[in-house]
Amino acid sequence: MQICNFPNIGYIMNTFTNEELHPIRNEVAEIHSTFQTAQTVDHSFAGAIKKEYEIIKSKALLEDLVLPMKHAFTECFHVPSYESSGDLFIKQAWVNFQKAGEFMAPHTHNGDYGFALYLKVPFTLQDELDHLSTPTKAANQCSSFVLYYTDAMGHVKPEFIPIDKDWENTVIFFPGTMLHSVQPFFTSSDYRITISGTIQK
Repeated sequence: MQICNFPNIGYIMNTFTNEELHPIRNEVAEIHSTFQTAQTVDHSFAGAIKKEYEIIKSKALLEDLVLPMKHAFTECFHVPSYESSGDLFIKQAWVNFQKAGEFMAPHTHNGDYGFALYLKVPFTLQDELDHLSTPTKAANQCSSFVLYYTDAMGHVKPEFIPIDKDWENTVIFFPGTMLHSVQPFFTSSDYRITISGTIQK
């Protein structure tokens, strides 16, 4: 008997050092101190995160860190449409200051790839699980980043990635056309700070 699986596309992750992210954190700190004058980004169609601001000064550094992940992605998944030549660049990058209870509904990035980089996550997964009234039913959804994919039977499936403070400095890199969403958290009054972006040729 031989078992044969259908191929499918996934996602990849990487973790950066504090030193690598230092200039990016400096720009985010500047934005945090000047919310009223910082350049806003409007993604109100996708959810309820109110404070989103464009990354400008450290965008080139973001490209240096994130764009090389494209090579790892194509080596892992060998999908011809993602192996085409052409220089990639970050079309837009923005920082999300997410408060407790805020979320992003399922949406896509209008580009070849998307990414989410976690700079600050002010809670543990156990904090969130303890907060739930029925933790056994919702544990995999708790404060998650969610990617949606189609299986071999044509069903759309969610991939829940529970996010907590252990994810700080970690980036998730995924196809830009892949539907994704952000689940709320509830146990901290601090912001969860994430940089998201759209990559294209």
